[in-house]
Amino acid sequence: MNGTGESVLVRHNLLHDRFKWLWMKYVVGINDLKHCTNCLRGSYGKTLSKHNAFLDTSPELKLNERPADSFSFIYICGVIKKGYPHSNYPHNLHAVIKPEHGRSDTFEFENWRLAVSNGTFEPIPPEEALPAKYRELPPAFTTCRIFRWAVCSSLNTNLTSSS
Repeated sequence: MNGTGESVLVRHNLLHDRFKWLWMKYVVGINDLKHCTNCLRGSYGKTLSKHNAFLDTSPELKLNERPADSFSFIYICGVIKKGYPHSNYPHNLHAVIKPEHGRSDTFEFENWRLAVSNGTFEPIPPEEALPAKYRELPPAFTTCRIFRWAVCSSLNTNLTSSS
């Protein structure tokens, strides 16, 4: 787990009404037999969520709904309303935070800006970076940014299914 003991702070310019779905998950492990949200083991947070009525007026969020030593990453996904479900895919927001005490980082995607304190952002690997055992899976897996990050992350150290 992250072991930082400090809360992750996120400054953002997210607007809940622009997203069909906007969620975050405190990630503790993966399930490489699933894709999308189901490949991430852990609990959803409510702080950074489309359902947080104060999201638009709270530009700084403390992501402390779980003890700091109880998760390894925070995954943020925002599915854009505009163009849904046919042309929104390239515009969907995906950001992964690795909690790290004393570190800070920024992430920009299209018009969205996130800045984190006590953490750094991890990249989402391209399809070509998938380990060989996953490359022949159906496109629902290989094009899924959540799945690609999960199976390429340090949580997938032994490259075996974790059912």
